[in-house]
Amino acid sequence: MDPRARWRLFLLVGVAAPAAMGAGGLLLARLVTGRFPDLLRLPSGQATLAGLVAGGASLALVGLLSRLSGRLEDALRRTGTRAGEEVLQSLGYPLMVALVTTSAIGEELLFRGGLQPLVGLLPAAFLFGFSHGGWVRDNWAYAAVAALSGTVFGAAYALTGDLWAPAIGHSVHNVLSTLLLGRHVEVEWRGPVPVIRLVPDPPENAAEEEVPPMSFPSPYPPRPTARALGLVTGQLPPGPQNDICDVPGVRVGHATRVEGEGPLVPGQGPVRTGVTAILPHGGNLFQQKVPAGVFVLNGFGKATGLAQVVELGTLETPILLTNTLSAFRAADALVSYMLEQNPEIGVTTSTVNPVVGECNDGHLNDIQGRHVTAEMVRAALEGASSGPVQQGAVGAGTGMVCFGFKGGIGSASRRVDRYVLGALVLANFGRREDLLIHGVPVGRRLAHYPEPPAAPASGPADAQEPAPAAEQAPEVGDPDEPPPGSVMIVLATDAPLDARQLTRLARRGALGLARVGGSAANGSGDFVLAFSTANRTAHRADYPVRAVTLLRDDSAAMDDLFRAAVEAVEEAVINALFTARTVTGRDGHVAHELPVDQVLSWLNESDQ
Repeated sequence: MDPRARWRLFLLVGVAAPAAMGAGGLLLARLVTGRFPDLLRLPSGQATLAGLVAGGASLALVGLLSRLSGRLEDALRRTGTRAGEEVLQSLGYPLMVALVTTSAIGEELLFRGGLQPLVGLLPAAFLFGFSHGGWVRDNWAYAAVAALSGTVFGAAYALTGDLWAPAIGHSVHNVLSTLLLGRHVEVEWRGPVPVIRLVPDPPENAAEEEVPPMSFPSPYPPRPTARALGLVTGQLPPGPQNDICDVPGVRVGHATRVEGEGPLVPGQGPVRTGVTAILPHGGNLFQQKVPAGVFVLNGFGKATGLAQVVELGTLETPILLTNTLSAFRAADALVSYMLEQNPEIGVTTSTVNPVVGECNDGHLNDIQGRHVTAEMVRAALEGASSGPVQQGAVGAGTGMVCFGFKGGIGSASRRVDRYVLGALVLANFGRREDLLIHGVPVGRRLAHYPEPPAAPASGPADAQEPAPAAEQAPEVGDPDEPPPGSVMIVLATDAPLDARQLTRLARRGALGLARVGGSAANGSGDFVLAFSTANRTAHRADYPVRAVTLLRDDSAAMDDLFRAAVEAVEEAVINALFTARTVTGRDGHVAHELPVDQVLSWLNESDQ
């Protein structure tokens, strides 16, 4: 979260709200009892002891009831615990501890100092619980335990007559609960001495015995990226890894399937395919959505979920990339994955919008077989890491062909001011003769590759380049020619942009395709999806209005982000070509790797 937004949240929830409750409690106490509660003096020893006991008892009761009732524990985890973790993630421990302490004092002034003398202990405790979201159906567990804690704090006040007792107890309860978020206490006895440790909780849906995710590695190790070989694209500096995972929190995972060889047997093989997963952050995307925008350069594609992203401007699932006819099975597996994380989907809350992009890998792969399985999708999601991103013939890129050469996954990043922008492409588009790298028409020079071109005649250099004559081009319907391809582009940034600005950013990403010779052919599905990891949107919120920090459209950083999108996409496509290795697929179709050494020699000549 942006520092200014973090302080605004703290001032609103940790200062303004407690101050308002405290003022209300003071006035109510004055009207009911004829005096103000005295919190200006130091607490007495009796009040301090009573408060410590009340805080510990309250926390112990909540923990005991949660252990006795699995339903209560699950409900608390989905509401109060999850909400606390989200606020903690935004504020950090120091501000969070300050917030829960000031909130405790403000609430005690209102509910114990003002309401309890007026309506009694139990009604005040009930109102205290109801104020913690009791009007929301799915929040019943959090409201119930708040009412229970309110009863304990009310008893401490009734026994001591000192408001410091419930104020200390409430503060102790809140601070300890904050420290325990995402953790639990384990006690180990070493002889007569207990050793108490705070241990991180397992993931919500982890099995009792942890099972490592299935592995579907690629048999095609990537070659070096363009920048690793000295080819620098653009002027903006890259991130540390020069891939999409340079954006903090973003993770990428792949699952690859390569089986069989020889003639195509539809539905059986050979198989040259896979799936790639992009996760915008490590939390629950359905509960913490990210802003997103979409640009469709040419809509010849079967991507799922983009219409809702356009309408609502948010992304609520990881992004999957795969082959065209496996997109629907991948979407089904993604829905199952999200249901495991959020069992309330479709029951007590809305349904989920799986986002899956696709390209046609049928030139190398038995695409009718739809060989991407739910196990592969899970492996890609659970095996996702913060990089470096494996590129080339891996995951969704296994069977893809780009400009007549082996294509696939490519990625790059750029640093802009204090922000990072990353791009990941699934490159499966373009005619060979159109390929440009840094303005050099390498596709025309490689028109006959892998066969050596005829010896050049003497004359100007331009005259020596083989022209794309009609007899050199494959005939329409030639089975050895890849079908019209597509490209999926994913842009990620940590810059605070909204959906409208991200849509503008996505449009610029498409310009990177033009730099390498892309022309958005009729049969090419060209889609760009851009998201920001800043300004997450909670699935549920108690307030109808929220304040966010956004980058100004007329800022220099916005122009640089546009430029970064163009450069990163251009370099990502080049990386897909540079890193991919030769793949032989069904019916002996071969997608040759780009002859990088030859290309680099031409580029060096053009720079002289």
